[in-house]
Amino acid sequence: MINEERILNEFIELVSVPCPSGDEKAEADLIIKKLAELGIKAEVDDAGVKGGHTTGNVWAFIPSNLDYKVPGLMFEAHMDSVAPTTGTKVVRKDGVLYSDGTTTLGGDDKVGIAATLEAVKVILENNLPHGDIQLFFTIGEEIGSIGVKHMDPAWIKADIGYCLDEGYEPGYVNNAAPRSVKMHVKVTGKAAHAGVEPEKGINAIMLAAKALTALPAYGRLDGETTLSVGKIEGGLASNIVAPNAEFVIDMRCLDPDKLTDLIEQTRKIIAETVAAGGGKAEINVEEGSPAMRVSEDDLGVVFVKEATAKLGLPFKLVSSGGCTDGNYLCGMGLPCVALGTGMNKIHSTEECLAEKDLYNLAKLVLEIINAAAKKK
Repeated sequence: MINEERILNEFIELVSVPCPSGDEKAEADLIIKKLAELGIKAEVDDAGVKGGHTTGNVWAFIPSNLDYKVPGLMFEAHMDSVAPTTGTKVVRKDGVLYSDGTTTLGGDDKVGIAATLEAVKVILENNLPHGDIQLFFTIGEEIGSIGVKHMDPAWIKADIGYCLDEGYEPGYVNNAAPRSVKMHVKVTGKAAHAGVEPEKGINAIMLAAKALTALPAYGRLDGETTLSVGKIEGGLASNIVAPNAEFVIDMRCLDPDKLTDLIEQTRKIIAETVAAGGGKAEINVEEGSPAMRVSEDDLGVVFVKEATAKLGLPFKLVSSGGCTDGNYLCGMGLPCVALGTGMNKIHSTEECLAEKDLYNLAKLVLEIINAAAKKK
């Protein structure tokens, strides 16, 4: 029932619109127009005002046409694309979509938007049975999920969420992604002339180095935990004992409580090592994404399993060390998983998308809605 020619043309139109992170208004306006043509009123929240973007998130709601209650579904995808993202021209070759090499394709995440819109069109055209459907198209995902961070959770009117923003093929379900934090550390020492009286100084750079080497491990700590030192800087000049140094540690774990323990262990080691060398350490922890952990028995996963079985698509649960808008929706109390979309080589001008994955994703969204409609 999916119209392949229509969804392909719509995808090409969606990626042709400039949509860099921070300036998604043209994309939002296009989506709002497309929804209006379907008789669906869209609303824009104030996340753009809070986050300094040219538009907010786009929301739309399609009420149930059933006479019994079923779980309400949310389908979420982000509107922004990684630069260069202006003037995208789609090239079709052997069933695969590419850009012309001067921009990213923008399949990340227009594939999610196009698939959702096509599924909704099929439902409305054929008056198919469905429960409540909420559409949520976000801003600034590529620069830290700005749209979901600044949204009001009161907008959520669904029981189950699907984030259409994962790189596997349709049928794969990411049901576990980590809680993440950034630990910002400022080490203070004491300046002195490096050639005349270095013994009167306290070298903050060396203290920072000692603190980092005192950590028992870095990189992949175990199957669900990572710790990475991603940034370090400090000092004033080569002839001055460095009075300051700063570094940032990225920490992630699928188990939120385990991450809390790691944060405290790391904080303790750094503070004690720096103090032992005569310096001071100011340590601040910035929360990143909440953990996304949804059981295989959760209805949201069950509906995908039923849909893939009907479509003959592979079903597989996966976990990730990255995060999506879905992490934040989970953190707001909405059980949400990330669906494989087929996007490939994202964040590069080599980005590509198999046409069959675009069509299969739309079919999957449609069948998930169908599966939920039968859940009396």
